[in-house]
Amino acid sequence: MIRTILQEKIGIKYPIIQAGMGPYSTFHLCAAAAKAGGLGNISTIGMGVGLSSATPEAAEKIFGKGKPKDLIKDAIFRMVEEELKDAPDAKFGVNIPVSMEFMSVATRLMRGTIEAYNESEEVQKKLKVIITSAGDPLPFAVDALSKGAKRPRIPIKKKIPDIIWCHVVPSVKTAQRAEKADVDFIIASGREGGAHCAWRDVSSIVLIPEVVRNVNKPVVAAGGFCDGASLAAALSMGAVGIQMGTRCIATQESDFEPMWKQAIVKRTEEDTLVARGLFGPMRFLRNEQSIRIVNETIRGASDLYRGIPVGSTSEIMRLEMEGLAKLFDGDEDNSVILGGIVSGRIHSIPTVKELFDSIVNEAEDIIKNLPNKVISQEIEAQ
Repeated sequence: MIRTILQEKIGIKYPIIQAGMGPYSTFHLCAAAAKAGGLGNISTIGMGVGLSSATPEAAEKIFGKGKPKDLIKDAIFRMVEEELKDAPDAKFGVNIPVSMEFMSVATRLMRGTIEAYNESEEVQKKLKVIITSAGDPLPFAVDALSKGAKRPRIPIKKKIPDIIWCHVVPSVKTAQRAEKADVDFIIASGREGGAHCAWRDVSSIVLIPEVVRNVNKPVVAAGGFCDGASLAAALSMGAVGIQMGTRCIATQESDFEPMWKQAIVKRTEEDTLVARGLFGPMRFLRNEQSIRIVNETIRGASDLYRGIPVGSTSEIMRLEMEGLAKLFDGDEDNSVILGGIVSGRIHSIPTVKELFDSIVNEAEDIIKNLPNKVISQEIEAQ
């Protein structure tokens, strides 16, 4: 049985994290991942991204009605009291983007998470992780900012010392910043990942071993992971587990629209595009709407790799909100559908338990049989 510090520290069966992914709360997916032996995560991006102003009926259907702090507290309590009531070993986390554009909402979501944790012993038994992403972790470190700092300061580990704090990074430089913030785990995500990614084109196979080499924190691999072969590869690069987003969308329990799941299964490895998103670059599945967003992104920018594109963010926001609304109309061509390059390796929609079991079993078989595939010097000499 594969066993790493990720499983030991969080108390999970498998070294697998289900990523937090908007616009949904991933509520049911989180519960399924936790019950299947991985770390489930509640996504919070849709709880405060302004979705309600564009599609109020859809937003209320997905998140309920209320302020971000109340929405996340309600989701946490429902997860513990309803979804995981009869699953004593299940563990879950909360994913909170901390980009500057989202910082005001992120602060309220963080406060709600901390309040829920401190108000319930049952929450403390199951809510084990906070994952920050898409921005700078230092405003949430204990001693990182001076009293005069303008940015919000919520020292996570001071408010809830027993929580495990992970931060998602796209580069060695940001990994070192996460180490400075004293996070417990660094999740290194290559550019091939879906949704939020980096402008710089650094793949997981380059990023992950380089982050492992440059920090003294355990590293979780993300961006392009979907099966036992990729888990075995992550471990060989020095990671202690994997985080999966796109692969988890295409599961039976996933909160995402059936059309979205089928779109992932239908795409090849060539069918994604990167454009500016709600905050920073995002990777979309290729369709008419994502092409419109790309066109708006590169307006006035001749080369994506020499600088950040300067397309109209208000027009991009309009296109993305318009595309999100189309999801509920079943309009695949004109919907915003996020997903990673790994879509080209996804060909089924299993249950989460079937997926997690198969990933670990396959990885163990690969590791066990690898010596049989390597020709030793002794054999060559014969």
